[in-house]
Amino acid sequence: MCFDNSFVTNTAKTTKILRTFVIIFCTCVMNALPANAQHKETKLLKPVKAYTISTKDLTDIRVTKYKLALVQVMAEMCPNMLVGHQKDRFYDAYNSQLRAFIPAVNDPDELLVYLSTQQDYQVILQNVRSWTKSFPVNENRELCVDFANAGRAF
Repeated sequence: MCFDNSFVTNTAKTTKILRTFVIIFCTCVMNALPANAQHKETKLLKPVKAYTISTKDLTDIRVTKYKLALVQVMAEMCPNMLVGHQKDRFYDAYNSQLRAFIPAVNDPDELLVYLSTQQDYQVILQNVRSWTKSFPVNENRELCVDFANAGRAF
């Protein structure tokens, strides 16, 4: 047997540490930003008819595409796992996180939609979706609740 129980245990611990890091990272970034009061009317990842994304917009992205993909996947996954005020808090956190990652873009959702048409980002996005689906539903729900609650921490 190639792997023993210690490998499985260490992998589980490493995965939990990585998920905790993502939550803490998102919390720190959101704590540095003002709340976005326009969240209730926002539809996540709305389709656009024509892209108005410029080269400057793409160079203004302050994080890796993996982090953007993680926020995008959370936007796909979390609203269905949350209820009532949790959803409102999630939308606050989502909008704040995108503004932190892409501060100079007029419409960060439009940039995500545009990136979703790019082959390199599609691969990253699919990898993040697969990684997220590999966790039990209750762990993903906990991640969504933690992300939503972190948005209200400031």
